[in-house]
Amino acid sequence: MTSHRYEFKARDLLRLLAPPLVPVALFAILLHAGAALRLLPPPHPALDVDRTVLTHQVEASRQTHDAEILLLGDSSCLMDVDAHQLGQLLGRRVLNLGTLSFLDLNAHAALLRQYLAANPKRVRLIVVLLHPAALRRVGPEAWHVNFLDALLNQEDFHWGTGFHARLADALALDLFRSRIGGRLVPSPLPGNYGRFYGFSDDLERYLTAHDGSAVDPDVPAFSGSPEYRLAAQLEGPSRNFRALVPAGVTLLAGLTPVPTHFAGTRHAATRDTLLRQWAQWLDADCALTQLPATLSDDLFARTTHLNEAGARRFTEALAQCLRDQLAANRRIGD
Repeated sequence: MTSHRYEFKARDLLRLLAPPLVPVALFAILLHAGAALRLLPPPHPALDVDRTVLTHQVEASRQTHDAEILLLGDSSCLMDVDAHQLGQLLGRRVLNLGTLSFLDLNAHAALLRQYLAANPKRVRLIVVLLHPAALRRVGPEAWHVNFLDALLNQEDFHWGTGFHARLADALALDLFRSRIGGRLVPSPLPGNYGRFYGFSDDLERYLTAHDGSAVDPDVPAFSGSPEYRLAAQLEGPSRNFRALVPAGVTLLAGLTPVPTHFAGTRHAATRDTLLRQWAQWLDADCALTQLPATLSDDLFARTTHLNEAGARRFTEALAQCLRDQLAANRRIGD
């Protein structure tokens, strides 16, 4: 025996779904149209540590700046040198455009190209700093490369290719997060980064106040292999990087230190050999072999990053190297 029967027609279903769907569709249409017509602010996807760092460094690279010394490199360049302290020690403006170890010299070259376009004839000295582990990487991570390219081109980054990603794209959810939400609502950072910095906007402010440098707040943890080598794949990007350096600008190459007990007794000699070969590929004016190859374990947050005290120590060593180089440049100019 049938107690109830329900009959729905298409128009009944449409009448039920239309009220909530129409505002969602209008929201998506307006956001997509605003982005296409450049009525929305450009993407600013400062949503976690990596994306906040890359967003800040890309935006810094396109702004007018009076830096005479430019630092470029991986996350050890970002974390191991305090550009603000370095500028005070040298009496010159310094800007750190260090990024992440997931990127390569082609990415650093893209930042250099953008900075030179925005600041012609300002830079006198370019310092490229990498961790020794970066020399053996055969290539960057595609996700980070694509994300950086989208930032450089001021385009919205598409987070994935699956159904949920396509739906989020269609509904303009990621577009909203990237262009509006990321600016209005800071993201809490995880773990020790959250305890040290707080939110994504706090990290951005720290980077700005320290001329592009950051601090790794993690507790010491040493892992990986100290068997460093020079990957052949690095030669081409090194030569391409050199081609961007303007005439009259000095290019220096350096490697950041590793923990003493992790590195082993032969690391200093290995570091010098690798650095000189890499400097040849870069056609660098000088390989910074005077920089310490190792520092004591208590100065590190992890194998690849110094802690705050270690960064101060390494910054002082770098300042002495650059002071000598600047003095030599003055003598040549005279």
